[in-house]
Amino acid sequence: MVAMTPDERTLKVFGRELRRLRVEAELTQEAVARRTSLHGTTISNSHVSDIEKGKAVPRPWLRRALDEILQGGGRLERLWEELTGSGRRAWLHEVAERTHRADALYEYQALVFPVYLQTEAYSRAVIRYGAPWLSANELAERAQQRARRAQQMAKALSPIIWLVVDQSLLMRRYGSAEVQLRQLEYVADLVDQERINLLIVPVDEPRHAGNNGPFRVITSADQPEVVYVESAHQGQIITATNEVGRYRMWFAALQGVAWGPDRTLRALQDEMKRINGD
Repeated sequence: MVAMTPDERTLKVFGRELRRLRVEAELTQEAVARRTSLHGTTISNSHVSDIEKGKAVPRPWLRRALDEILQGGGRLERLWEELTGSGRRAWLHEVAERTHRADALYEYQALVFPVYLQTEAYSRAVIRYGAPWLSANELAERAQQRARRAQQMAKALSPIIWLVVDQSLLMRRYGSAEVQLRQLEYVADLVDQERINLLIVPVDEPRHAGNNGPFRVITSADQPEVVYVESAHQGQIITATNEVGRYRMWFAALQGVAWGPDRTLRALQDEMKRINGD
């Protein structure tokens, strides 16, 4: 079974809601198509069917017309904005797909390494204490899933990964010192292989632009550049060009105050020695 793209999922979700409103209004697809003529253009009932099946994109005028015909009170327009607009809630599968299919990633993290760079033990510890309500099976499944994605990312030729992290991230001991040691070894190996480009912002840097929180700029040749922003409760996808530009500026500012590649690698190695001496 071929996985749906984010755009295909958007159309599927919109189509299901359109069908729900139509059935609730007790109208056939033919009746809905006929009533669109009152809004300037007539469509076929097969076109209504295609939209409900997620096979056609509803144009702006048609979304507004369908809302009026089905007395949705703007529901369809709001849903479309929620599914496609800037600052909307991010679907985890969409973020994962965009990340793995990207040409380049520019990411800043202060508390944990990105999920696509986590060892299974590190993932398990982060998930366990961040979501203590999960069952043992759910915890194991999520950690294994992250580990599989990390392994795929490590072996792939793309995306090019530019990562800036806060120095305090190295000092954390998720799960145990041993878990953190293996995680740092894994990252250091990827840096040494030039699979990732890593820079560290020292904790005593006064011009730190990281107070805006973690974020990921996702660049693709066949899609507009977007930003994934994380929070404690949910993630958001930002698509507005001016907002994406701001995150690009923040990333550049973080790179500007970070240690260089050689100093960063030494910091990783020093922290590993410190753990071994604990």
